[in-house]
Amino acid sequence: MEVSPGDAISTDRNGLVQLVFVDETKIAIGPNAQMVLDVTMLRGRQKAKNFTVQALGGSFRFISGKSRKRAYKIKTPTATMAVRGTIFDIWVASSAQSAMVVLQGNVQICSAGGSCRATGRVCSLFATGRGGGVGRPVDQAQYDAALKQGFPFIQSQAQLQSSLRVEVEGCSGEQTALRRVRPKSDFKQAPPPPREQARQVKSAARTPRKANPPAPPQPQPVQPETVEEPREEPREEPREEKSEEREGEPRKSEADELRELGAEILGSEAISEPG
Repeated sequence: MEVSPGDAISTDRNGLVQLVFVDETKIAIGPNAQMVLDVTMLRGRQKAKNFTVQALGGSFRFISGKSRKRAYKIKTPTATMAVRGTIFDIWVASSAQSAMVVLQGNVQICSAGGSCRATGRVCSLFATGRGGGVGRPVDQAQYDAALKQGFPFIQSQAQLQSSLRVEVEGCSGEQTALRRVRPKSDFKQAPPPPREQARQVKSAARTPRKANPPAPPQPQPVQPETVEEPREEPREEPREEKSEEREGEPRKSEADELRELGAEILGSEAISEPG
């Protein structure tokens, strides 16, 4: 059925109402809820000039549509919520407390006392307090208890139309999905495809080589005994002296070298400097 400005919608303990407006705004009204609409459409009747929802009690899901974000305003007995293009659930627990859970986008909640909090973090829960402020649950247990008691659409979305269902990741609930783990940004990139590799090889082959003066002789790596020795002796490096083998001496096994190395380390640890 159609709804008009000023209409009041209420449900019993088993009730569920789903509204879809011409500007694609969507509202789900849960059990034991009451809401009053105040919507003023523009001349083309495709967008709203004013879209005010008074949630007087119960649980709701709100999904903004194509109207300007400034046109939306959600009011409860203790709070006012400004919509910035978002999806969020509302729970009016009583005339003294209201709460919201952000599922997508950004929402600002202000209490009747003038305290405001804004968040765009998924699954964030904010509620008005008795002192007129806006706060968050003190721990995970209180957070889970609030979701179970006042946010039925996070617990289960089976009865909602597909346009009102949202992929909730990281929130508690029996049918919600687990948060996905994103790969770290410092992972090594995959090598280029074969075509790119072929292009790189071709470009390297076409690049002319410059005639450079003969480079000075560089030390050559140790070669097997079957290869002839180079004309010039390689320059000896201090780090390579330990790895060279002396002629006429038997080659030590790896076990003997490890025993000697262990004996040197133990010996050096056992020696203490005087004074």
